[in-house]
Amino acid sequence: MVFGLKLGLPKATKASTESPEKSSSKAESSARSGSKGGAGETRGGGKGALTVNEFVARTKRYRERGLEPTKPELIAYARYLGIDPITDGDLMWIADEALAAPLPSEWTEHHDSADRVFYYNVQTHASSWTHPLEQLHRDTYKAIVHFRSGDISKEDQIGEIDRLKRKCDEAERDSIKELQAWSEHTDEGGQRFFYNRDKQVSVWTDPRPARCHSLYLQMKALKDMSKHCGQTVPGLAAMDDARRDKLRIQQMLAIGTSDPLGKSSRDKSKDERGGDEGRKDEEKKKKKKKKKDVGNEEPVDLTEDD
Repeated sequence: MVFGLKLGLPKATKASTESPEKSSSKAESSARSGSKGGAGETRGGGKGALTVNEFVARTKRYRERGLEPTKPELIAYARYLGIDPITDGDLMWIADEALAAPLPSEWTEHHDSADRVFYYNVQTHASSWTHPLEQLHRDTYKAIVHFRSGDISKEDQIGEIDRLKRKCDEAERDSIKELQAWSEHTDEGGQRFFYNRDKQVSVWTDPRPARCHSLYLQMKALKDMSKHCGQTVPGLAAMDDARRDKLRIQQMLAIGTSDPLGKSSRDKSKDERGGDEGRKDEEKKKKKKKKKDVGNEEPVDLTEDD
């Protein structure tokens, strides 16, 4: 994404931002107009234009209050992603999914002083104005459009369906295997974090939503393509209710029930940050209690709240 790219939408005004929470909306509008380096004023020249970064940040805040983007806003965002809302109106779900996409485990979300959203990779220490999964949604749209274009023969379409089915099955197996290496813990300050015992890394971002989201996109695209060529994919759900389908995938990818490391959250937090104090405490505990099987420890519940 080009930084500061205009989305073609007007910035919020008093008339358009007032909602059931009028006081909150007015405070946000005031803060935005008084901030330095606003993208709409310094990057593009058009004072009234809303940039992609501002739109994403605003949509996130509004959705937390139960408000959804308007149809013109979603259409403008879809065009930014390369989606034709007229010809491919039935694929507008891709734009909606892109707007709500979760972050992969190694990424965190932040806002600058002008309230523009950006993303930071804790492993590579790189920052990006573009959501890490944005290209995945662009590619999903392109793949479906190419499949439906008529440039592929019926025989090749059936072969492509089989290939995509195998790819989905492989992605499902890989996701289950990877997520079983993750466990959830709480540090001394009460903040939740996630630890991967295979890679021996700790992250703040829950690894499940992004995995679930990516798998959902693949399955939804497969369902659309198979329907287009009149094929039925065994074992593939109807994929007609995003919330229900994601919950089903989430349950399928549920992480294992027991704590693989055999440590309390407090000890993990110390150990995984480079100290050896946690290891010493754990050795003492093991000797004292003579534990034989870490699988008997209290399960770590990683079920998403509904």
